[in-house]
Amino acid sequence: MNNKLVEYALSLPSTVIAADVESVQALISDMPANEHKIIDVFAGIIMSPVMRAQQKKGRFEHFPPFKNFVHIIESAVISYYRGNFIGSYLTLIPVVEGVMLRWLGYFGTGKKPTFGDLKTFFRNSYQRQPCPGNVLFYDVFSKACDKLLTEHLFKDSRNGDAYSNFNRHLAAHLLSDSQFATRENCVRLFLTLDLMSELYLYETYCSDPRFYLNEEDISLEMKEYFKLMVQLHRAEKILLQDKDDRKHDS
Repeated sequence: MNNKLVEYALSLPSTVIAADVESVQALISDMPANEHKIIDVFAGIIMSPVMRAQQKKGRFEHFPPFKNFVHIIESAVISYYRGNFIGSYLTLIPVVEGVMLRWLGYFGTGKKPTFGDLKTFFRNSYQRQPCPGNVLFYDVFSKACDKLLTEHLFKDSRNGDAYSNFNRHLAAHLLSDSQFATRENCVRLFLTLDLMSELYLYETYCSDPRFYLNEEDISLEMKEYFKLMVQLHRAEKILLQDKDDRKHDS
């Protein structure tokens, strides 16, 4: 199933349950027609306020490659919940590269890893950790991340377009007028980052702080996220809509 999903710059989230897999299995036979339905399923899993709070408090604040980017990731989450998908996408897209650089031990001094090193980061993961934990899931998710990077996010623009314009080079240089900062691509970015945190857990055999979280640990973030989701008359909704949509709403 995941081999089919990565063709559309998607992957099963690491926290799927059997019912989610069954839902996706029923939809995947009619792609790309059902792409948005599958993304809705994944968004319901990874973009829920509970999950975003758990990722922040149980993963990103603890894992060294992610720690320095907690506020940037949080800014992207806030923008997503406010409906500012442009802000969310452009804020989050450099974090993927930044996390990999920190993972490789680069903090701004010394020899910087090449773009080729980053592009094959998960393909060459055996060089970092030949015996990762949870081998079956590590294999599935590392292959998914490799495809997400090499065939989409880090794809050379000279070799054609990435699916759904999910590509860092396009975002960095605005190479065309094609839409790329969409809700769907925001979900793809958060999905990629979450999978990376899962793979870091498997590679390092560190404890998983997310497992020990209680309701009090995530209550502040969770409540604020819910508030953002239910706000009406947001500036983003008014000012970032297309003119035709505004007329329709009025």
